[in-house]
Amino acid sequence: MQPRPKIAAICTVVHKYAHSQHFIDRFLEGYGWDSRHHYPPMDLVSLYVDQYPEGDLSRGRAARFPTMQIYPTVADALTLGTNTLAVDGVLLIGEHGDYGKNEKGQRLYPRYELFKQIVAVYRTTGRTAPIFNDKHLSWNWAWSKEMVDIAQAMGFAFMS
Repeated sequence: MQPRPKIAAICTVVHKYAHSQHFIDRFLEGYGWDSRHHYPPMDLVSLYVDQYPEGDLSRGRAARFPTMQIYPTVADALTLGTNTLAVDGVLLIGEHGDYGKNEKGQRLYPRYELFKQIVAVYRTTGRTAPIFNDKHLSWNWAWSKEMVDIAQAMGFAFMS
């Protein structure tokens, strides 16, 4: 029997109604599908959270589901505290949180910066895994293009 794929979630925050909460809960608790309860055929094993505002749900989820650990860095979440990439896929969920705005009023979510930290692990370990980026790639078009170019150059699937 093949081992179940392992997934890491890299999030800005985890609170009620945030996309990160919805993704995490569906991986951990399953969801309704085709008139029955469905569990994804993979395991969410690690989580990095950039900010912990009032109403944070990540610690409660980790306590209820000890198979998922919260790690202090993106690198630790991807390597599970080792020296090699230890997950088979990455969710990058950058929405909500206390981040500044630019002159256009766009919230400066650090999706690009978190993506670059993920890629740094890929380069260090010599392994890659698919990344699913929730929402748009970046508020900066040049950074968005760079993210796509890096994924193509390194040969990993990159979905948004």
